[in-house]
Amino acid sequence: MSAIDALKRCEIFLGLDNSDLQKIVDLPSCQEETYQSAEEIFHAGQPAEHLYILVEGKVDLVAEVSTPSSKLLRPTLITIIGKGSIFGWPALVPPHVFSLTAIAKAPVQVLAIGGSDIRNLFESHPHIGYEVTKSLLQVVASRVRTIEQLLITGKRSILFEIPRWTGR
Repeated sequence: MSAIDALKRCEIFLGLDNSDLQKIVDLPSCQEETYQSAEEIFHAGQPAEHLYILVEGKVDLVAEVSTPSSKLLRPTLITIIGKGSIFGWPALVPPHVFSLTAIAKAPVQVLAIGGSDIRNLFESHPHIGYEVTKSLLQVVASRVRTIEQLLITGKRSILFEIPRWTGR
């Protein structure tokens, strides 16, 4: 799949035309990357230098969470990212630090775009920045609503089980 086709399928780039997508693909930091199953893509607390578009595979987003019965931190699956979705959006939003850890659930292919490059593109082409930001807000709001609902209901969910790859 070409990089333009990957962007066309991505939730935050749906409002852009081919010439706008080409500007993103032409950024010097726009690169295809692959990760193997259980390989860490980024870790919570690291500087968020890249935005990721998932082209193939699935990615677990994990937080270290303590339970009411224990103060020990345990890796907890927050959500699973599927094809066409973004992750690593803190690369677009200050303070540009990852709050979750991303781990390949299976072999994955991503399109990684440097945060500073795409933010500069937004400055020089405000209509691109507006469309991407509008879509990004919908993605972030949806993910926050999912977590809020789980916290409000108090129901344990598969989203909050310990991932199998932790070996615990």
